Amino acid sequence: MMDRRKFLKVSALSAAGLTLADSLTPLAAGSRKPSDKTYSVVLLGDTHYDTAPDCVYHSGYSDPNPSREAAHRKEFVRNAEMWAERCPSLVRRASRLVREDTRLCLQMGDLIQGDTGSETDHLRFLRDAYCYLKASLGCLPLVTVAGNHDLRAADDSFAIRAYSKFIKERLSPEIGKEIEKTCFSFMVGKDAYIVIDFTYPDDAEIEKLFSETEGARYTFVIIHGPVFPYQSAKSNNWILHGKDGNDAMRLHLRELMAKRHAIVLCGHTHTTELLDWYGDGGRITQMTVNSVWHTPEAGEYKLVAEGADRYGKVSEKPDTPEKVKKLYAEYADGIRRFTFTRSAGSCLMTVSDKGVTVDFYAGASENASTRFVLR
Repeated sequence: MMDRRKFLKVSALSAAGLTLADSLTPLAAGSRKPSDKTYSVVLLGDTHYDTAPDCVYHSGYSDPNPSREAAHRKEFVRNAEMWAERCPSLVRRASRLVREDTRLCLQMGDLIQGDTGSETDHLRFLRDAYCYLKASLGCLPLVTVAGNHDLRAADDSFAIRAYSKFIKERLSPEIGKEIEKTCFSFMVGKDAYIVIDFTYPDDAEIEKLFSETEGARYTFVIIHGPVFPYQSAKSNNWILHGKDGNDAMRLHLRELMAKRHAIVLCGHTHTTELLDWYGDGGRITQMTVNSVWHTPEAGEYKLVAEGADRYGKVSEKPDTPEKVKKLYAEYADGIRRFTFTRSAGSCLMTVSDKGVTVDFYAGASENASTRFVLR
């Protein structure tokens, strides 16, 4: 179980309505360092913040599908076990990545496990998780994106209402402008950060955000789920507009990103990956970040696959459906780089005129496990 004194302190801050950002200049108003040309960003993947016993956040939760509820309750056990020691040490490692030029921390969604029984509990859950990370990161500006678990509850409608309240009260002061929607954007110097709700994408708003940020030095797309098919025959439709089958919009948004040479930062798959794709008249580089330290082994960096020819083949089986193979084939010719690992950790992204790099720290390791060159 998470240290009870720490849990009670975070809960008290949440109940008081504090973000710990009151004494910090909002992200849009200024920097911790005068130059916006070179800066760093701490990256965290899914966190699935939670604690034991279940009644703390999951009281009253139920699902009409018994097997699905059983699967979710297994996740509660997993979360409590990893948040007893491993995940706090991962967050402490992330806090030590903060430098004088660090502008913010980006968290890639699934901030919490979700699966609550009331809107009140869901909002408290989000606040507690957010305050925990804020306190751990020394009040560094913290921006999170909607993950499917952040919007999941006994009744998703109250989870969505709770999340809308949460981002308005927490993210607005962080960014320095009113945040009313789950798709929004902000600037760091001349770089655009476009935040997209993966579960409920507002296509018109996404197009508007791209239009409003035209001319940016770098365009970063912050989204929970990936843009390119995940390496699993079971879950390959975990892509933007993959589950709703809206191929026309999926291809349209892909082209929009490619023409801006977008760098996609995402999570969801509980893997750490780099994928570089050329097509649609441009380029998309996708960095998938994972902070779900679900087993001790996940805290060690172990490469599973590397090379463009390995894309689509990591989980390939003789009975892989033809529709899955077809989806991978749609992207295969454009893949130039591909790296896949199931390791969990935190990252420090460095952005400058010279390029964009991400140093990945597996688990709580003091030294960088590897460096990904995004640009």
